Amino acid sequence: MPKIRYAQGVGTYVSYDIAAYDCFARDIVALVPDVTADRDTALHIVGQLNKHQLSPIHLNDAILDMLK
Repeated sequence: MPKIRYAQGVGTYVSYDIAAYDCFARDIVALVPDVTADRDTALHIVGQLNKHQLSPIHLNDAILDMLK
C-alpha cells in the first residue's frame, strides 16, 4: 500500500507498507509500515511472501531478511 509520508530532513516522500490480509475475516492481520520507497522492490517482496505462503507472524522478520 503506498503512503505519502513526511520526515524532517527528507521532506515528503512515498513509501510502501506491506500487509498480511485474512480473506475470511476480511481484515489486515499484520502490517509492516514504511518498508521501501521503491515500488518494484515492494512488489517483489509481496510476490515472494505470497509464493511461499508465509505466516503473518513471520512477516516483519521475513521482510527485514529480504531487505538485507
